[in-house]
Amino acid sequence: QAYDGIRHASIFIHNIDRNKEMTPDEIVDYKAQARFVRAYFYWKLLQKYGPIPIIPNDGVMDYNAAYEDLYIPRSTYDDCVNYIAEEMKLAAKDLPLKRDTRNMARPTRGAALATRAKALLYAASPLYNGNTDYANFKDQDGNQLVNQTYSDKKWQDAAKASKAFIDRY
Repeated sequence: QAYDGIRHASIFIHNIDRNKEMTPDEIVDYKAQARFVRAYFYWKLLQKYGPIPIIPNDGVMDYNAAYEDLYIPRSTYDDCVNYIAEEMKLAAKDLPLKRDTRNMARPTRGAALATRAKALLYAASPLYNGNTDYANFKDQDGNQLVNQTYSDKKWQDAAKASKAFIDRY
């Protein structure tokens, strides 16, 4: 279900500009909402399954193609987090600070920046930052899915993202 939502959000993002009934401001907001939803689905998948495949952003795949042509390998944990963080940062630029009561379930800039900060915080934590317990967690080609080397930069990135959330919300 999450990948279906990711696909729908990607298709929406790539096609909403053709809409002639919405104002340019509405299109920008809806596109940012779709970007938020797509990144949030990836975040929830990453929390549940660890490193996951990141499908192409255009969301267009020939589902009648052979399995070998559709296969997308898992991305590394760091690649997943970086993708989520960048998508949330892009979404936050166009999301409003607040929503009225009729739209309070829609994402805001704060939701995007908070999710970004949390994803980067998880990546910096001992669970995924140099945890050698994951030394055997590799894809079918033998690529390491969780980085085995500790990095202080991950803590710096998480701190900057948290500060951005505090400052902009």
